[in-house]
Amino acid sequence: MPASTRLDSEAGLRLTAAADCYWEGMAGLADTDLDGRITRAEFVTAAQAGLHQDPGAFARIALPRHQAVLDVADPDAEQASSTASTVERVLVALGAEPHRARLISAEHRTDPTGRITHEEILREVENYYTTATPQRAFPVPA
Repeated sequence: MPASTRLDSEAGLRLTAAADCYWEGMAGLADTDLDGRITRAEFVTAAQAGLHQDPGAFARIALPRHQAVLDVADPDAEQASSTASTVERVLVALGAEPHRARLISAEHRTDPTGRITHEEILREVENYYTTATPQRAFPVPA
């Protein structure tokens, strides 16, 4: 395993910290009955409504996690762009259905080398969290 993907590497430590921040942020939005537990319904409601109502919530809670995932998933992350296959792997790792991830990653080649800029990827992730329109890559939560 390349050093850039090890959890004890700098990128791995950032991913762990960002995942903790994501969970704590979502937990803060989700525990609506303040019983110290988060049900699936509370979490889904927070993800669907909580991040829609607070424009800064995505940047504080979800964006760092997704940036960290890109850093770990792509050995060339310092280029600020990734290949379509890397984006596909990231989408699947985040819960997208593989056939949808393949289609979505293939339609977002935005630079002359066929790479997808991280700015484009993160804009799509933000749309997932902040719009009421179901996104094509991910199944709608039940």
